[in-house]
Amino acid sequence: MDRKTDQDKAQPPYPPSTSGALFDVVAAEGRFALQRCQDCGQFLYPAHDVCPSCLSTDLSLKDAPPGGRIASETTIRATTNPYFRERLPIRIGLVILDCGPSMIAFLEEGAGIGCRTSVSFRLDTFGRAMAWAE
Repeated sequence: MDRKTDQDKAQPPYPPSTSGALFDVVAAEGRFALQRCQDCGQFLYPAHDVCPSCLSTDLSLKDAPPGGRIASETTIRATTNPYFRERLPIRIGLVILDCGPSMIAFLEEGAGIGCRTSVSFRLDTFGRAMAWAE
């Protein structure tokens, strides 16, 4: 027996996270920012506690260049998750950012493999940041 209410089923299928909250704030401000190591200068995504390059813990959120290239893409056409089912089809892709890290992002119409793109964080209906490539 499914004890979830219709309201529960409409919630995103992932719990809020501390690292995700960093991006929620910058998305609400209309910025694209990533963690940046203050010792070696590397941009990081997703959020880390320690820089993977130099092991520094001096990481802060800094505005980052949003440019990149789409390395791969796929279209999700079926899901068992009620939250995503009403949003199908969903196009996502791997974006290699010019500033270093790669990230999975929702793809705007016309964005595809090999395309130059600009990534932004946008808030979903629950106030959580989602990466979009246009």
